[in-house]
Amino acid sequence: MPRTKIGNIGMYYEIHGNGEPVVLIQGLSLDSSTWFNQVTVLSQKYQVILFDNRGVGQTDAPDQAYSTEMMADDAAALLKFLNVDNAHILGFSMGGMIAQIIALKYPELVKSLLLNATAARFPARAKHLVQIWLRMLNENVSLETRIREGFLWGYTNEFFEHDEAVTASVNLALNHPYPLSNQGFVGQVAALMQHDTRSRISQISVPTLVLIGGDEILIPIDFSKELAAKIPKAELVILERGGHNCWMEFPELFNQAVMQFLEKVTLI
Repeated sequence: MPRTKIGNIGMYYEIHGNGEPVVLIQGLSLDSSTWFNQVTVLSQKYQVILFDNRGVGQTDAPDQAYSTEMMADDAAALLKFLNVDNAHILGFSMGGMIAQIIALKYPELVKSLLLNATAARFPARAKHLVQIWLRMLNENVSLETRIREGFLWGYTNEFFEHDEAVTASVNLALNHPYPLSNQGFVGQVAALMQHDTRSRISQISVPTLVLIGGDEILIPIDFSKELAAKIPKAELVILERGGHNCWMEFPELFNQAVMQFLEKVTLI
């Protein structure tokens, strides 16, 4: 599968479909394989570009603190390598923070911005939660326990009503062929902790969709409202169902909102 040298890392990427490019950027600890529900839909009309951020999947994980700017630089360099001059950028959670930096630092690369379950700065409670995750890692808490605890913040009550589905999702994560390294997780956490674009997001000039699940608890809806209020051409869509991982738990709702927005902005 394709990899290329980007700065000091080898970076894994995939391209699916044809049309205007849509770039998908994942959140903390997740790699590009988790976008499967989106790739199958988006690639019917668009060229979908996805990649593993530094620290996860098949991209290298340098043992250092990362930043959202560093990962935005990675993404921009990949697009330039692929000769992509202008794209729709969709980012989830930490990926949405990376997307903000791309729009601010490389505005020529961005036709529109889609910010899902993200914020201009990481909420205080979420910071404390991630610090607990680091403690669990350092104290050798089992991977299965850490996965199950993380699910509590990502999914709705409806998800947990089906034990078989929960177990299947846990097993899928446990058997990932490219498991997350400790240094990759620590590096990405550092990026989350330092991200703050509150004083700059009003400079984003492209059409922007701010998308959030109505059951979100990890990054509360007020943080999406802040983004939508400060980005001049932003619209806020609150899905009727879905928590932090709404794109995975309710892909039909999520994909419909994304496709409707993309259809509008491709006409511009």
